[in-house]
Amino acid sequence: MTRNPRHCPMCGGVGVFSFIATDENRRIDDGKFGYLRCHSCATIYIEAIPPDLGRYYRSDYYNIPNVDGLAKLSAKDRKIEIVKRYARTGKLLEIGPAIGVFAYRAKCEGFAVDVIEMDQQCCKFLNEALHIRAVQSDQPQSAIRDQPQHDVVVAWHVMEHLPDPLEFLKAAAGNLTKGGHLILAMPNPEAWQAKIMGVHWPHVDAPRHVTLIPLNALVRIAAPFGLRAIEMTTSDPDGKSWNRFGWQRLIMNRLPGKWGQRIGFILGTLLSIPFMIFDEQKMRGAAYTVVFQKGDVP
Repeated sequence: MTRNPRHCPMCGGVGVFSFIATDENRRIDDGKFGYLRCHSCATIYIEAIPPDLGRYYRSDYYNIPNVDGLAKLSAKDRKIEIVKRYARTGKLLEIGPAIGVFAYRAKCEGFAVDVIEMDQQCCKFLNEALHIRAVQSDQPQSAIRDQPQHDVVVAWHVMEHLPDPLEFLKAAAGNLTKGGHLILAMPNPEAWQAKIMGVHWPHVDAPRHVTLIPLNALVRIAAPFGLRAIEMTTSDPDGKSWNRFGWQRLIMNRLPGKWGQRIGFILGTLLSIPFMIFDEQKMRGAAYTVVFQKGDVP
């Protein structure tokens, strides 16, 4: 089934109708959202971005703790391990830090941390409680151009939310110092879960996830910006947690009420165990992390 689609936001190719999804994860409304698959690069993207997309990020989307609570969460965050394989110190920019779990950990590890975040309350918490310089913007591809250069730029599960991911990728590359690293994590549309759960795969997260980009396409499209992929994985600790999330949320979305959610979480966790053998196939996990290094622009 084909339509008259908008062009692919990654390569400009023509999109072919793929599926219709609803907001199963948060149930803000009963809207139906069509998704297209690019004929050229296989990127999956929403056919029509809701003009009121911000409405799908309600105020309770972020639960802001106190500093002690944030510190405890931060101490458990292992994403810094990936960063420190390539950079021990330096200037680090995080896009979309939310309440600042990773940003605070990076600060504690000795990085000079800046962030760009769209939520006003999160920015206030980051600036005033964590003393991390936070710029409020829901247009990171524009805001990043006004920032000083950084040695590391990270975006953990942010790019899939952006209406113009290509411009963000270009801007992030432009912000990096030569030899610096861009680290991206996002849902993997080629995951085993995606194939068996289809439209009900929780990582579709309609309509908040407006773009799901295959890793091979991302690597190819990033190259003209001087970005060379040096590490790719779906089996890092964070990736494995997203595997569990897929099963947990799949069941939780089908059980109503507070107790239903708790039971669904437990059942989903148990269900994820026997399916680990499939979820942990090489590059078939629910989410990938890719590390790029900036060299000369071709």
